[in-house]
Amino acid sequence: MTKPDPAQRPHVVVWAYRCWLLAGALLMILGIGYVVLAVITPGPTLLPVGIGVLIAAIGAAEAFIGTKAYTGDERWRSSLAALTLVAVIMLLILSFAASLLACALLAAIIGLFGSLLAYRPEGDAWFTGKSPADTKKGKPQKAQTSKPAGKKRGRPGR
Repeated sequence: MTKPDPAQRPHVVVWAYRCWLLAGALLMILGIGYVVLAVITPGPTLLPVGIGVLIAAIGAAEAFIGTKAYTGDERWRSSLAALTLVAVIMLLILSFAASLLACALLAAIIGLFGSLLAYRPEGDAWFTGKSPADTKKGKPQKAQTSKPAGKKRGRPGR
């Protein structure tokens, strides 16, 4: 596999990177803010602090992996897409318990949008090194068989 040329990055990849960094920074800020808020308010502390640390860690991981994916490695892009999807699902569930986490959910959706941009045809072609014309849309591809068509399997002579 040839490494993609960084000078010829499509705009969708640049915008995907911007979305990943913005979402990562927002998640880190909101996670740290949630930890501080949990410490200064009366009531249970351990669960809100744990959730805030988890959100901040996801934000840091998203920014770090987004930087790795921006170099053109397809594996980092797919890992980041999985991370952003899991973060959105996790924050969607947690935002029902604590409505303050709805802001973190919006930040995670920005990261998911960046992953969707990276999988657009222009971005996908840049990451994989294949042109968009190589993937024929709407045309069924023939399956490869191990034997030529017309020959039956089984014992000879029957």
